[in-house]
Amino acid sequence: AAQLAQAAPNAVVENVYGPTECTVDAAYYRWDPLRGPQESEHGIVPIGFAGPQVGLLIVDDKLECVPQGEPGELLISGPQVTPGYWQDPERTAKAFIRLPGQDVVYYRTGDLVRQPTPDAPIVYLGRMDQQIKISGVRIELGEIEQILREVAGAEQAVAIGWPRSDSGATGIVAFIEASTPGDSVALREALKQRLPSVMVPRDIFFLATLPLNVNSKVDRKALLEGLESGTFSR
Repeated sequence: AAQLAQAAPNAVVENVYGPTECTVDAAYYRWDPLRGPQESEHGIVPIGFAGPQVGLLIVDDKLECVPQGEPGELLISGPQVTPGYWQDPERTAKAFIRLPGQDVVYYRTGDLVRQPTPDAPIVYLGRMDQQIKISGVRIELGEIEQILREVAGAEQAVAIGWPRSDSGATGIVAFIEASTPGDSVALREALKQRLPSVMVPRDIFFLATLPLNVNSKVDRKALLEGLESGTFSR
């Protein structure tokens, strides 16, 4: 976003957020060269503010609104929200919900977000299923990935909780997209200066290209399957 705004100084750069289930355009954030970097989190442009007729709520695991500034799952309501999934009532019931005392249907995005202050834009922290616990400590993998990109000077970096455990994971493994393998030992030492020890990956793998899913996003499931099968091992 910063590079695009610099290359086209007279253009308006906006981040438009919204799942397909909500007709895509649900929230907007207009990039500002001075304010944008401070309002971004984990190196990701904010989701921003609700669009016309859109309702946004941030809730906890019990579907109760979180205190201001706390992370939670983003819910979306409004006339643009689809009635459900075609001929899939079970999946529809899980994703499209009504909260107690409200006759409004909300779509559960599965996105972990936070709104620092009432007048601040909503920021994206990652997917709910990418938040893990290690020894009781809740960890946002997006924070690790941001530091990984900065320290390694890489465009793409992925952190995965591994090995898996009943409570989440017992450690973290990282993957970095790089044309040539880097020094994982030196990189881990650099990460120790920026992250708590529990968040420093045990292993770092360098791949020429990271696998992508059908949506052209990094395929975390494929990486996890590679760890399970022993494709990635020391």
